[in-house]
Amino acid sequence: MSNKLKICSKIWIEKNGEYAFGSGIAEILAAVRKTGSLSEAAELLGESYRYLWGRIRKTERVFGRKLVQTTVGGHGKKRAKLTVFGNKIIGPYMKFEKDAVKHVDAGFARLMKNFGSK
Repeated sequence: MSNKLKICSKIWIEKNGEYAFGSGIAEILAAVRKTGSLSEAAELLGESYRYLWGRIRKTERVFGRKLVQTTVGGHGKKRAKLTVFGNKIIGPYMKFEKDAVKHVDAGFARLMKNFGSK
């Protein structure tokens, strides 16, 4: 067991005080974009289709905008793709989150240097 300290943080977007968007929904949208399918995205993430669709709908409700567009393709298989808004929000959010985590980690490392490494 390690005694090494690590700082943890989360970044999310709120709208009118309500959770709107964070790393979980960003991961869902990235999986939908990669697979083109809600069911395949759910399988890729190890979640249920119902869970993914519920998270997407809740986020769409808070934003008041669609994130995912679904269409029925050949043989009744549903297909999904990100809307323009869905594509616009995912990239900047993921970059900001990565940069924020890097900044927090570096700040914590500087702080801990002052206390020694015990």
